[in-house]
Amino acid sequence: MIFLTAQGGILGPFCWLLGKILNLIYEGLSALGIQNLALCIIVFTVVVKLILLPFTLRQQRGSKINQYIQPELQKVQKKYKNRTDQESMLKQQQEIQEVYRKYGTSMTNGCLLSFIQLPIIYALYRVVYNIPAYVPSIKELYLPIAEKIHDVSNYVTTLTTFVSENKISTASRGINALSKLDASEITNNNIIDVISQFSSTQWNSFCEMLSDHTDLVNVIHSNVAQIDHLNQFILGINISEAPGWKLSWALIIPISAAFFQFLNSKILQVQQPDMSDGDPTAAQSAAMMKSMTYTMPLLSLFVSISLPASIGLYWTLSALISVLIQVAINLYYDKIADMDKILEKQMEKAKKKKKKKTFMERMLETAGNADAGSSVPNSVAGTNLKNYNNVSSGDGGMTTYRKGSISSKANIMQQYYNGQKNKEE
Repeated sequence: MIFLTAQGGILGPFCWLLGKILNLIYEGLSALGIQNLALCIIVFTVVVKLILLPFTLRQQRGSKINQYIQPELQKVQKKYKNRTDQESMLKQQQEIQEVYRKYGTSMTNGCLLSFIQLPIIYALYRVVYNIPAYVPSIKELYLPIAEKIHDVSNYVTTLTTFVSENKISTASRGINALSKLDASEITNNNIIDVISQFSSTQWNSFCEMLSDHTDLVNVIHSNVAQIDHLNQFILGINISEAPGWKLSWALIIPISAAFFQFLNSKILQVQQPDMSDGDPTAAQSAAMMKSMTYTMPLLSLFVSISLPASIGLYWTLSALISVLIQVAINLYYDKIADMDKILEKQMEKAKKKKKKKTFMERMLETAGNADAGSSVPNSVAGTNLKNYNNVSSGDGGMTTYRKGSISSKANIMQQYYNGQKNKEE
């Protein structure tokens, strides 16, 4: 199972942590007399964005530095313009990389930080997708309904048929997991994974289907009324329902999601360095980035219309916060920060980094010291190895070695081999 039995795999720890944060927010608002999932999701999204803020700031700092070193990069491009032979293209790439190394940055600066954030962002989506799995108080509202459904004969078939006929795509994964279990293995959690995706309209249809089960219908009416109260948002929008393609106030959410996603993509595109001139690979990347400016908003629109409004609300707010953060960062670096000093510090850091010798450089240095007859510390073994002394003795200029060393043993073996060879001759 993937929901109430907890998200597994690499996302498990992230979902667990974010679930704890979401539950803490819900309980905190409830203590203040505010029981509203829409407000809970809003606060939750803001808190998680603040947690990710250090990664975002570091990523944007790198992007700004890349933006300010564009003149040097473009100078290299002009130098090799219209020179398409392999040697020239290779030299161009080497000189471009040298500029990046000079400032301690790279063309893909910030990509690693983006990859670090991906599991957290996807886990955040999973938590918002199925809140009852992480907020016990919400789960308790569904529990009495699940218990009554458990008493209905052939309830698995009934749920499967209902989900299929009403095209509840968000419940499909729960249904698939439910159908693979034996009757003795199915728990109330498995049922809640499915019914927690029902909207108010779908609950009414479900009650009509099971009108003969009076106890179940009564429990549904009493508990769903409270669930609907928790899901109410502005203008009468119910965040448990998908806006769909019909004209309603709920369309504000997907339209806002698409708009802020487009705005965020445009801002990010402006600050990316233009390296497409004379570089086919960079030109292809730039074209892909430009296409994403339009495809991502369309994807946001489609997802926010098709899935419950709670997902669209999270998506919209997340994009809005990203826009605000980006505008604030641009304002700071363009109007307040001294980029000359920032670049100077970057160059100093890059110089220090260059002074740090790589493992291979240290190994080569060790080999060189060995030839010079010095005592070299072996950081791997944690001991000092005294090398052989390459000095000439009065006996034919033979090399002397430290007694018991590997070099001395190798020399003994060589002398033995030479002696045997001489006897044969």
